[in-house]
Amino acid sequence: MTTIPLVIRMVSWGFAFKKGAIIFLWSIVWAIVYGVFLAIAFVAAGAGILSAISGGDIGYFLAGGIIGIVIAIIGTIIYQILVYATILKITMESTLEEAKKP
Repeated sequence: MTTIPLVIRMVSWGFAFKKGAIIFLWSIVWAIVYGVFLAIAFVAAGAGILSAISGGDIGYFLAGGIIGIVIAIIGTIIYQILVYATILKITMESTLEEAKKP
């Protein structure tokens, strides 16, 4: 039976902060995308409220509110997936970089 020497090398703080900054910046990009979804949701809800006020029909209010909530939920799910995917991608790329070093 052969033993394989195990050498554990830690990455430097500079390397870790660079990767953390990249993840943080991408998170800001995804937050902007999320903000677009929220803006669309508020417009949909606002249109429903204005239609209900001007027309007197509560159906428009409920439809606008439900559409706004659905769009906000979809935006939240997409935002979370994008942030987690960014963390996974940067982590995997960093691991591969470190594994290739002699």
